[in-house]
Amino acid sequence: MLNHSSRRIFAASLCCGAVCTTAQRGKQCAVCGSRISGRYWVYNHLDCCSPACVDALRPRCSACGKAVSPNYVKADGKTYCNSTCFETTLPPCKICKAPIRSGYHIGRHRYCEACVKNKPVCFSCGLPAAYSTRIEDGREICTGCMRWAVKTEDAAQQHYDRALRYLQAWTSLTIASVPKLKLIDRKEMKKLSKKIRTSDSSVSIRGLYSRQTQLYKRRLFGRWVTEQEDTEEMIYIVDHLHDEVFRVAAVHELMHDLIHEHFPRLENAPLWVHEGICQQAAAEYCRRRNYADILKGIEECTDREYGEGYRYINKLTGFEGWRALRRWMDNVDLSSLPKHAPR
Repeated sequence: MLNHSSRRIFAASLCCGAVCTTAQRGKQCAVCGSRISGRYWVYNHLDCCSPACVDALRPRCSACGKAVSPNYVKADGKTYCNSTCFETTLPPCKICKAPIRSGYHIGRHRYCEACVKNKPVCFSCGLPAAYSTRIEDGREICTGCMRWAVKTEDAAQQHYDRALRYLQAWTSLTIASVPKLKLIDRKEMKKLSKKIRTSDSSVSIRGLYSRQTQLYKRRLFGRWVTEQEDTEEMIYIVDHLHDEVFRVAAVHELMHDLIHEHFPRLENAPLWVHEGICQQAAAEYCRRRNYADILKGIEECTDREYGEGYRYINKLTGFEGWRALRRWMDNVDLSSLPKHAPR
């Protein structure tokens, strides 16, 4: 997702030039101290015996160190002798490599406005793609993510198992009944999310946790009694995600199941509590694996339930991490929690 633009202003200012005039008796050069006779130059009300002394008073270019001419460039409090020197200080666009005079910071990456507007955005990493592949359901994926994309059920299960092992090690809790994993495309995810989850945009959903319970009843002595209860748990994750993104999504969704098994008192907690806790688990995984771009996306998420929920949970856990989070989950007064995450 694109963040707010960060721009550098290109502004040309006119420097006061030196005026040549004829010396009066008794004048001295403000630079070298020589007695001035004949013609001399006045620069910023200072008398100079030669153009070289005038140059000594002029501002120096922050890039090449030369004295600036009357027409110069000022940006970020620095002075440059021309636009060429100014552009050497600008960060290059990650795609076209051109100096960015006006562009965007997305995560740790920088892009010019033209590339952000004209290049497709990879659905997996969320960054503009220099070259992309369009898969069957219409999603664009960049070459980097395509190389590491999780495309098959077998590969997905391996990454899913890795995420499960991490989560159980981090929490020191075991998930007794692990939900089945199903790899689906975006169209199926949109259909499922509309049925199961109505709180956020289905387009942005990468994973979905579903728990459905069926009750089987029979008539006994004139009344219906429950004979059997069958619960089916499933985690859906969209295909073609970069393997790192896939594992982060799996950690998030598996945390939903861990909450259900070990913290049933939170069952009716507001949605932001559940999503905030799951985002916290995903963020901890990113920190341990140094997934800086994915972590930044979690930290800067603007969604009220996911973003604000995560920031609230992250603040209360502090440096204690899981221990503090577990104490809170065990002891929080649910009636005191607001419907929406505090900003």
